[in-house]
Amino acid sequence: MMRILTLTLTLTILFASCMSTEEKKQKAEEEGNALVAIKSKLLKGAGDALKSDGKEAAESASEGVGEVIKGVNSGFDKSLSGVDIAIDSATSEYFEIGRSHKDFSGEEDEKKVSVYLIAKNNFEGKVMLKAFDADGKEIGRSTQEIKIEKDEANYSDFTFDKRTPLLQATSFSLEVKK
Repeated sequence: MMRILTLTLTLTILFASCMSTEEKKQKAEEEGNALVAIKSKLLKGAGDALKSDGKEAAESASEGVGEVIKGVNSGFDKSLSGVDIAIDSATSEYFEIGRSHKDFSGEEDEKKVSVYLIAKNNFEGKVMLKAFDADGKEIGRSTQEIKIEKDEANYSDFTFDKRTPLLQATSFSLEVKK
């Protein structure tokens, strides 16, 4: 009898301490509502901040993106052209070098390097552009007849033999041949 009484008492306590399904649903709903209220307040706060500071944030982000694009363009230009031109002291008396680039888009496999020459003094004569590989070995040269007045500037196209591996050229040198 004692055993039945203990078992009955245990089962009664167990059932009495458990929540009903309805109570569980209500508690879960209350917890869910509390979480939604917290998230809603966070979103409202973020929305209010964006209303007041959103313009500044967008301008700052746009400025950063613009700088990235400028850097990409600059790096892309350098990677395509890869033209590093050294000039000796005699050449530097006559010329300053502006922008330069390799050009492989010519007709009949024409390979050329375009160099923007800025004249420091009057010049009439030949100018030679030599191409060098990564080991410093000469891999091609091109000579151009140039006539230019002081304070003028123009692009000069130095055309190389079609067998010249200009893609391997990592540096160039420009020399006057008067």
